[in-house]
Amino acid sequence: MMPALPAPETAGEAPALVIQARSGSLGLIEEARELWRYRHLVRTLVERDLRVRYKNSVLGIAWTMINPLVQVFVLTVAVSFILGAGPRNLSAYIFCATIPWTFFQTAVLDSSTSVLAKLGLLKKVYFPREIPLIATVCQNFVQFLISLGVFVIYRFVFTPLLHGGNVAPPLALLWLPVVIVILFLLTLGTAFFVATLNVFYEDVKFILTLTMGFLFYLMPIIYFADNILYAAGIPGTMILRKPLAWIITAFKQMFFGPQNIARPGTVLPPSAPFDWRYMLITAVISVTFCLWGYAFFNRRKWGFTERP
Repeated sequence: MMPALPAPETAGEAPALVIQARSGSLGLIEEARELWRYRHLVRTLVERDLRVRYKNSVLGIAWTMINPLVQVFVLTVAVSFILGAGPRNLSAYIFCATIPWTFFQTAVLDSSTSVLAKLGLLKKVYFPREIPLIATVCQNFVQFLISLGVFVIYRFVFTPLLHGGNVAPPLALLWLPVVIVILFLLTLGTAFFVATLNVFYEDVKFILTLTMGFLFYLMPIIYFADNILYAAGIPGTMILRKPLAWIITAFKQMFFGPQNIARPGTVLPPSAPFDWRYMLITAVISVTFCLWGYAFFNRRKWGFTERP
């Protein structure tokens, strides 16, 4: 932006301030340090946006759960009762998969317009241009954590009562914090790209909406990665090579463990166990993608205010 520098003093006059424009973006590390100095602004924006979103709502933040729960109900009825496919506790599997997917989808879609929404403010007040984007992702992350807490109760209290099964959490659940961090970095990296492009090409948000609707059916949400792993003519590890697909599958594996996902009387191999090798690959991809997205954003952010 424009740091203020003292002008040379003249006799009998107070020093004046001269506004000197920055020639371009700082290095990535310096940009990150500057962002860290404004971290309290991110928290303030997250709190304000959450209050504004549910200010005049009777149910308040409970709406965070209503949409995914309705979606889980509809998909369970369609797949389990009408088509007669999937295990008896299919609703728990779908609920588990929709939590990371909903966070990724809503955070990326909301972030695509986050910079444009604050463009007028960015032209008047200086603060790091990435703050509105990061605040939007963090706001959706808070709602993700709330949804995850509700699902934990559903998985380990209601599912055993309704369908039986083991109540004890699988050992793989210890990897949950790591997988959550990987999901956050992948989402943030994607948000950097789409927010930057949408400033200059507003078609991006429309294309993104269509893409998300398409991706929903490509991700192992209403079906299992095992259905792909053992399908004829499809490479065995194809589905797990996609970072988001692996994360969704990992959520199912961590919360349910390896078990047969077929209905009684049908034959299907047991679900694949949690594999830390795929986690390592996905972690490297997510970290790289996040840093690449941050660099992409920083190279172009000083052109945002020049947008007509």
